Amino acid sequence: MKTLQYSFAQIEAFATIAETGSLSQAAIRLAKDRTTLRDLLDYLEDALGYRLFSREGRSLTLTAEGEQLFRQAHLLLRQAQAFESFAQTLPQTAWQALRLVYDPFVPREFLCLLADTLARRQIRLSCWSASRREAEQALSEGIADMAICQANNRTLGSEMEWRALGTVDLRFYAAQGLFTDAARPLTLLNLSLTPQLVMHRRSDDSDRPPATDIRPYAVYE
Repeated sequence: MKTLQYSFAQIEAFATIAETGSLSQAAIRLAKDRTTLRDLLDYLEDALGYRLFSREGRSLTLTAEGEQLFRQAHLLLRQAQAFESFAQTLPQTAWQALRLVYDPFVPREFLCLLADTLARRQIRLSCWSASRREAEQALSEGIADMAICQANNRTLGSEMEWRALGTVDLRFYAAQGLFTDAARPLTLLNLSLTPQLVMHRRSDDSDRPPATDIRPYAVYE
């Protein structure tokens, strides 16, 4: 691409002076010094090799060449304004990415609603399930941007920002044959004495393996 011989500031000064008909008014519109605009116009005319204005005292009148060039300069300024408007909208239209690590007990409906809400704001959500310990590590290493985890009666301290989101209603499911000798209905104490489903082995305080053959067999509330 050939290098331009004239600067945008020179063309802007010329077009504004032509529109206002005065160096003083053009200086006010462009928030520039009157002497600066005069220099820009002089440099442009010197580079072109002909006059753009006829000067009679403080009055400036476009020459025949100036009138033809003004139409092109006006179009150029309109294109520059369109370029500026488009450039300013790019951060709003470009898709951004958000990495979320979540506790397996977070309801799927909530995650789907969150993904849809972010998508309307041009934010693409990528998420995966992990224990709280793994989530905190992912946050500290920059692998995740945010996490939704159970509180477990433990705060994060001052290293991370956090906010309480509320509570999640849970239902309890028992595997077939797990409580064959227990009286029905079972109490929460009965359910808590035997691990039924361990979502993350690393975060389980018990050495006992999780129960197998987990199927929605009975619901006890």
